[in-house]
Amino acid sequence: MRLITIIPGSQLPKVLHVPGTFPLRRTFLFFSLFLTVLLSTLDVFAQTKISGRILDDKTGDPVIGATIRVKGKSVGTTSDPQGNFSLNTPENSTLEISYVGFARQELKAGTNMEIRMKADAGLNEVVVIGYGTQRKSDLTGSVVSIKAADLTKIGGTSNPAEGLQSKAPGVQVLSSGSPGTSPVIRVRGVGSNSNPNPLFVVDGMIVDDVNFLTGNDIESMEVLKDASATAIYGARGANGVIIVTTKKGKAGSTVIDVSGSEGMQFLTRKYETANASEYGTIINKLQNTTVYPNPASLGKGTDWLKEVSRNASFRDYQVALNGGSEKIRYNLSGSYFRQDGVFKYTTFNRVTVRLNTEYKVNDKLTVGENMSMSNSNNAAPGLYYLFMRSVNRISPLLSVYDSAGKFTAPQDGRLINPYASLFYNKDYNSNDVRLVGNFWGNYEVVPGLNFRTSYGVNWLHNRTDQFIPSYSIIQPNQYNPVNSYSNTYGVDFTWLWENTLTYDKQLGNDHHLNLLAGTTAQKRKRDYLTGTGKGYALDDLNYVSIYSAPASTRAVSGEQPLTETILSYLFRANYSYKDRYLLTGSFRADGSSKFGKNNRFGYFPSVALGWRVTEEGFMKDNGVIDNLKLRASWGVTGNDRISNGISYSLVTQDPVYDAIFNRAVATNGAVLTSSNPDIKWERTFQKDMGFEMSVLKNRLAVEFDYYNRETKDLLLIIPIAGGSAGINATYSNVGSVRNKGIEFALDWQDNIDAFKYGVRVTGSTFKNTVTDYGKQVTTNNIFSTPLFTRIQEGQPLGYFYGYQAIGIYRTQGELDAWNKYAVSKGQTAYHNGAQPGDLIYKDVNGDGRIDGNDMTNIGSPYPKFYGSLNLSASWKGFDFSVDIFGSFGSKILNGSYNLVEFNTTNLHKDWVNAWTPDNTNASMPRLGVNSINTLPSSFIVQNGSYVKVRNIEFGYTFNKLGAGKIKSARIFLNATNLFYITKYKGASPEITSADLLSQNVDLNPYPVSSNARAGVNVKF
Repeated sequence: MRLITIIPGSQLPKVLHVPGTFPLRRTFLFFSLFLTVLLSTLDVFAQTKISGRILDDKTGDPVIGATIRVKGKSVGTTSDPQGNFSLNTPENSTLEISYVGFARQELKAGTNMEIRMKADAGLNEVVVIGYGTQRKSDLTGSVVSIKAADLTKIGGTSNPAEGLQSKAPGVQVLSSGSPGTSPVIRVRGVGSNSNPNPLFVVDGMIVDDVNFLTGNDIESMEVLKDASATAIYGARGANGVIIVTTKKGKAGSTVIDVSGSEGMQFLTRKYETANASEYGTIINKLQNTTVYPNPASLGKGTDWLKEVSRNASFRDYQVALNGGSEKIRYNLSGSYFRQDGVFKYTTFNRVTVRLNTEYKVNDKLTVGENMSMSNSNNAAPGLYYLFMRSVNRISPLLSVYDSAGKFTAPQDGRLINPYASLFYNKDYNSNDVRLVGNFWGNYEVVPGLNFRTSYGVNWLHNRTDQFIPSYSIIQPNQYNPVNSYSNTYGVDFTWLWENTLTYDKQLGNDHHLNLLAGTTAQKRKRDYLTGTGKGYALDDLNYVSIYSAPASTRAVSGEQPLTETILSYLFRANYSYKDRYLLTGSFRADGSSKFGKNNRFGYFPSVALGWRVTEEGFMKDNGVIDNLKLRASWGVTGNDRISNGISYSLVTQDPVYDAIFNRAVATNGAVLTSSNPDIKWERTFQKDMGFEMSVLKNRLAVEFDYYNRETKDLLLIIPIAGGSAGINATYSNVGSVRNKGIEFALDWQDNIDAFKYGVRVTGSTFKNTVTDYGKQVTTNNIFSTPLFTRIQEGQPLGYFYGYQAIGIYRTQGELDAWNKYAVSKGQTAYHNGAQPGDLIYKDVNGDGRIDGNDMTNIGSPYPKFYGSLNLSASWKGFDFSVDIFGSFGSKILNGSYNLVEFNTTNLHKDWVNAWTPDNTNASMPRLGVNSINTLPSSFIVQNGSYVKVRNIEFGYTFNKLGAGKIKSARIFLNATNLFYITKYKGASPEITSADLLSQNVDLNPYPVSSNARAGVNVKF
């Protein structure tokens, strides 16, 4: 084999020799020669001018902005405000007419055409798939398409992927309240512990996130879920693929689109910390003495959450120009987004410029580019574990400032003054300048055969600055005797070159064939460097730099530079017979530098079948079922998201190490992590069966899928058998995880005269099980807590591990009865250290005593069902929509609920009703510092089910204002995350974590906020 490393620029590719692989140098030369020959065969065809008018078949109104395109060509235009169009076309050409909400049509070109468009039942909708497009009716895979109108409804977020929540069955989206952060997205459960996030593809460029985009720039998002749809992305398709298509130019006069919105964010839920009077009651019980004789007299005290939070504003503005001719089309946009966090001194802002152009050189060659440049600043330093822990635990009897005007110290050194923490970290900023896009060319070799080449880049430059002044509030957590400054520079650059040939041919009346073949090459390089300094003369960022620090305090550090390459070959075939029987097959081979020579390449096939039953003669004109398609698929996808160099023994250079290599002593270095030359790809095998049906004159559409997704050869770090000294464990391929479940969507669309309405219901289930783990068990201790999650065969991945709480020892008599039971089992006591008022834990193994052997599965972080209800209605210019989302059956480990580390801590107000000898029927157990009640148990694993109003929007659209200069203007009011219905005791039942062993572990993250906004959209 050969692993290819490509360096952009004037040089030819360099080849990293790995025996057996076809050199990429030859591939590049072949395609360059091929393209040169093709370009020399350009010809010009006779042109005919055609014209016509597009009308709504039901109302007779003109359809404004419909796309009229010559089939198989880049020639096209759009209808004007009166529905008229005209363009020059080759002789005997076929027109493709499409518009959102109407069925796509194909007609022979003519003069003075009158084209009536009918409401779309979804069958002719064009869906973006990997390396191409396909009619929805011809799809054999599980793909969900979300259009721009749905993505832009979610306000107060910098990431358009937030708009996927409640829109796509099988897709979980967990929001984060922190400004500028990305949501956690899971497609069809969790099958990997290395990195379970889906792959994003933006206009053909592969990226890890879409934080550089604004929702107004997006035309659609397609979520590819089953292996038939994702296998074309091979090694990176195991966790699903989200294809993002941005808005492109349309032929016609320039349309200026101006949109803007302003809104406010606010907290509708909070952790119900005890107020001052409740705190006094809790402390009396905790210390078992009368510290506060009259707690009621203490009043409300300081609401620390209120002190550190605010109603925060956000704004989102964009100006876009869209237009073109038969030769050139363009879409240019500029946007500004600013979001102040609900916590003071946190903010995010971003400026984005995007340009998409398409230039038709001649009838055969079209070139273009899709480019996006963004500049963002994030002033949210991510101090939220200790910060939020202190918000919930600091005494409400304390104020932010003391009588001298200085920040008040908390009552215990394990806490901080949370307001002071925000204040002293306000001089933090992370600036990202990012360029994402590609340049492409498409050449029609012969009718039906197209060659496409694309060169894309994803370039990120990061600069992070932080100045922390000197201060002393309380040791050890809020004490900085010497001011300091840090400055980090980083560059992360990826290039991707793709070359594909596509052949699309109608063979007679019955057969249609579409073939795709291609190669892709990608390289990523990342490097970060940090400089620090201390002891500045002034606490003023304007006079601070690394150079101005005393020389003795300057230091430079960095991370291991990253370089990784991927070479891929891909093939796909789509075949249909009589538009009735469908077959799709694909194959991709990926070679990655992350894996050693023994397993450098991975191979990922898929196959899918479809049967459009309603195209059969016996189903024609049945009067009930308008469309019925059955489909089934099988395929293999992969995951390569691990660190580099796993297959090699890497030397760590440090003066503290000496080692022997080849019998020679080497100083200042040693191998600290074991290698694994046999490491290979995670592979996900997925089966899917489903159907799509529409009935009642296409008013009701139903989609259903059953899937079984099994991930094998998990990439996990497993402890070295028998233990080790000085050598850390590395990744191994161990075990498998299965996710299986069902998904459905019911969509009703109808109208009563001018009143249109729709109801959409979606639902998803999945069951996660570790099916093989090599008879091992891995227990994970959650950061800074006594809490645990586990990986074990037969259990969900990362389930909660602890004791089962089955009650409270209400009296000494109850405790004695349990001890008597222990004696009958040959033990001296049921639970050593237990007192009346403590929790009773279940004797799981039946030996008569409570110890570590009784810890067991106390809950799964995964929901058993999640789904949505989407309602929409419109009448004349008015429109209204509401989205409701629910998640049911999951558990949340509330890490703060029973954490009693010191005898002055504040707690949840539920602890006011803690057990005492005078209150034996209390709902809460006895209070005690580090008592048995603080053990990890089902007592703190709480019901995570919830229903929330995801979004409500009301708008009105004006048409033809200002003597026709304004084509349309829409005003709207919108609210997001308006409220939750849940029994969960924490701040939010939506817990985000990228670590699969910390799923639904609530360690006080940045809370999810609600927001309301008003906006306007005007088109000129």
